[in-house]
Amino acid sequence: MNVLRRFVHNGPFHNVLLHPAVRPVLAGVAALRFVSAAWQVTQPVRFLFAALAGSGERAYRLRGSGRPVVVRHGCGSLAVMWEIFQQGCYEPPGDLAERLPAAPRILDVGANVGAYSAFARGRWPDASIVAIEADPDNVAALERFAALDASGRVQVIAAAATTSNGPVRFATGLGAGSMLVDEVDDGAEVDVATQVDGVDLLEMFDEADLMKLDIERGEWPILADPRLAAGGPLVLVMEYHRRHVDDAGALDEARRLLTAASFEVGFVRPNHWGHGTLWAWRD
Repeated sequence: MNVLRRFVHNGPFHNVLLHPAVRPVLAGVAALRFVSAAWQVTQPVRFLFAALAGSGERAYRLRGSGRPVVVRHGCGSLAVMWEIFQQGCYEPPGDLAERLPAAPRILDVGANVGAYSAFARGRWPDASIVAIEADPDNVAALERFAALDASGRVQVIAAAATTSNGPVRFATGLGAGSMLVDEVDDGAEVDVATQVDGVDLLEMFDEADLMKLDIERGEWPILADPRLAAGGPLVLVMEYHRRHVDDAGALDEARRLLTAASFEVGFVRPNHWGHGTLWAWRD
């Protein structure tokens, strides 16, 4: 897989292969290596056949916690299940778990269909979660998850996380890659652009103990907003993305902006795409 990433990153078809409409297809083929993730649910054979068929929304029960999880097959489901429930990519590392209360207030920003929220409901059964998602297809699956959870502890906000309240243009139909249109690489074509509500995420920071942030380059205006420095204690886990196709300095810029806002940054996991995951925390 690393050989493929080097080819994509350095080869002559760099811009084509990283196009928002092409990359999900490549990711779907590469996701076959995550077939073991099907055993994270109580019906692994049903899950695996649905994943191989590549389409359809289905609900399952997680093997470990018994919590419901909703999956949109064909949208990177195997990779998501493997990363969250098998690899444990969102389990707080080091002593960060000790910074969180037993019933944390969680913001799941870029909630997609709710896989992280399902993980959090199993990890912290008394947690309250606000799940923010803008893509209409993802929102439908996310609301189904919240209904199946039936705890009343998962609130869905159908909006794009940004730095102000009001309508924004949003690229839909890209599964986990749906994003604010303004953040699409220069010259990239968007299959479907629609108007959705935008919600000012900075106004919600003080309502959370833990925030998961994964919004496909939409994080940059949020990290650069001067109000970020005025917030209180918070544990943040975020996926950082290259701001432009040829930008290789995403990690350094994320670290600089978070440090300027009084966060400590650590537990970084970069990948060859120029993206990665980091944890940051502030007392």
